[in-house]
Amino acid sequence: MLLDIHTHRRTAVPGEYILNIEPARFDPAEGGYYSVGIHPWKVPEAAPEDWEKLERAAGHPSVLAIGEAGLDKLASADILLQKEVFVRQVLLSESVGKPLVIHCVKAFNELIELKKKYRPRMPWVVHGFRNNLHIACRLMQEDIYFSLGGKYQPDVLRYVPLERLLAETDESAQDIRTIIGGMAETKGVEVSFLCDRIDENARKIFFQR
Repeated sequence: MLLDIHTHRRTAVPGEYILNIEPARFDPAEGGYYSVGIHPWKVPEAAPEDWEKLERAAGHPSVLAIGEAGLDKLASADILLQKEVFVRQVLLSESVGKPLVIHCVKAFNELIELKKKYRPRMPWVVHGFRNNLHIACRLMQEDIYFSLGGKYQPDVLRYVPLERLLAETDESAQDIRTIIGGMAETKGVEVSFLCDRIDENARKIFFQR
């Protein structure tokens, strides 16, 4: 199995990707795997019924993760309100026993503080990581996983250990195999080897309860 752990596009094989979707749009009848959460950009619009839908969806077996949740200092919502919404999703992730997929922009200090405060049992995955090696090292110290897409800093990929890596397409039209192929070249390993390691990581994070 080769799993695209974060995408906004449906492709031909439902079991090969985790579709990120808002709670109001979650429809398990469509099959496949999902992550469901309240994005920091959507924080001002989140209503009680959105939380009710999220909590119902979180327990569904086709939902493999909560998110993308997170903190974004470029978003319109106040960072304190974003933190409240994020923490609520951290607690939901813990209560249902599913990993948290995280969107973080210019708020890694706050993210690390919350990781230390709440000490979650469930894995945290920062999706689409494009930041620098210093931030990557700090996140590694907190046992956070990295999901890389089509854009990333090569020195970060070379430094991050294989057991911390995942892959995604996000909003890109690229195939997940193309993205992993580029990662393998940068990492200096065989494509098949990296596919196997990423598959092993994905199974550990998203399928072992």
